[in-house]
Order: sequence, then C-alpha cells, then structure tokens
Amino acid sequence: MIYSTVSFLVAPGKNLEANEYFHTVVRQVKKITGSEVRILNQLGGQMGHFVLSSTYDSVNEWDQARTKLQNDMPFQKLIAQGGNDGLFILGSVKASIWQQVQ
Repeated sequence: MIYSTVSFLVAPGKNLEANEYFHTVVRQVKKITGSEVRILNQLGGQMGHFVLSSTYDSVNEWDQARTKLQNDMPFQKLIAQGGNDGLFILGSVKASIWQQVQ
C-alpha cells in the first residue's frame, strides 16, 4: 500500500479560507483521478497544520494519478492560487510518499 501526503502550515488568520480551499482541491482530485483524499487537521501541536492524505494499491497507481493532476491545467491553476492567495506559510508545504511495510 502506498500513502501520499502533502503537509501545509496555514498562514495566521487563514484557517477557514484554507479549509474551504482544501475541500475544493479534494473534489477536483476525485473528479480528475478518482482518488479519495482525506483532509487532516492536527489536534495537538502547531495550529494551522493540515495534511492531505490518499492511498494507492501500488506506486504505478499513484504515478498515474500524479500524472493526471500534473497534466490538468485548471487543477494546476487551482494549486497555484492557494500560494498566490497567501494561504500558506512560505516554505512550509511538503509532499511525501510512503510505502507500508509488512
């Protein structure tokens, strides 16, 4: 099982706006790739820490979804808009891919 995560630190005062933005992103990912994405918010620790998380059966399945997103210009504009709107702390967005070990 492959786990993909993208972690964000939301700019102060932007939590509500970021939450709405994440829901829009999740809807678009589902529409483009069919992938289910979860929005996670850290309960303890740093405020405004969100993670988008999805799972895939294989690296190939993850790569197919990633390729579809990279080639979808309206989606790429949506992603850029979050940065342009100052929703996130500069340099805080981090993407990871994980493999479950048995």
